[in-house]
Amino acid sequence: MNLFDFCSIYWIFPWLLPFLLGLGVGWLLWAKYKSMMEDLETKISGLNIRIQGLETDLDACKKVRMEAEGNVSLLRGKMREMEASMSSGIGAVPVGGGLAFAGMTAPESSGDKWFAAIGTNKLQIIEGIGPKMEEILHENGISNFSDLAASNPQSLREILNKYGDKFRIIDPNTWPQQASLANDRNWTELIALQKTLDTGRSDTATDGLTDSKLEKWLIKAGILRKWVQDDLKAIEGIGPKIEQLMHGAGITTWRILAQTNATAIREILTAAGSRFALADPTTWPKQAELAADGNWDELQAYQDFLNAGKEK
Repeated sequence: MNLFDFCSIYWIFPWLLPFLLGLGVGWLLWAKYKSMMEDLETKISGLNIRIQGLETDLDACKKVRMEAEGNVSLLRGKMREMEASMSSGIGAVPVGGGLAFAGMTAPESSGDKWFAAIGTNKLQIIEGIGPKMEEILHENGISNFSDLAASNPQSLREILNKYGDKFRIIDPNTWPQQASLANDRNWTELIALQKTLDTGRSDTATDGLTDSKLEKWLIKAGILRKWVQDDLKAIEGIGPKIEQLMHGAGITTWRILAQTNATAIREILTAAGSRFALADPTTWPKQAELAADGNWDELQAYQDFLNAGKEK
């Protein structure tokens, strides 16, 4: 008795051909799909690398742009200084050590120079007003100090309320007063007022030691120079390295430098090596004396005639 008759398997062939054909087509489709996936993965990997490169380039461009904007701001400040060179103005701002703004008691001396830079519509020097707020005020017909000074806190609050809840924390109560001082060019009083405000708010106390909004703007514009008490770099011709040399020799304040003659200073420089040979300390004691006495107007006028600390 035969358990399996090969002669009876003829019925398998009609099914075998479609099976083999389907298997072959399936394998071809799978191979093509796999190839497509590998190509896509390669492309995605290449795009990711390109994106990383573009992000790196973008970061570099942002840094370059920030540096360029800083240089432009500095150059604009220098241009304004040159334009106002015929007007006497404040050249330095000492901070710390109990010193206040020097030369601020004569608005007529600094006023022309500051007004040439600020004009009548630089609303952002008002404590509490930034670029967006300045734009909002312009949209509502307040375009200069005179307009803002003529406004009242209630009308300003109504303007702010139109722009949503995020402006409710802003306190415009002091804006008209600040604008009035700016419009009258009472810079001394404006700075004193701003030092008592906290981001423009009139209901919070401050220690009065931080820079005012006007001071920050003038420093950023390059109109004012800011020096910490007894910072020897305030002396034209002295940089960080020479300042370290002076400190090492016991010359740590403007007053001590003023009382040290140029010959003794030159000996310190000579002992430090040839890299300091080009430094000329002839004017340093005189500059230091003006700084120590708080004669910033006179110091600025004197430094205008110096070249790297040397008299022209």
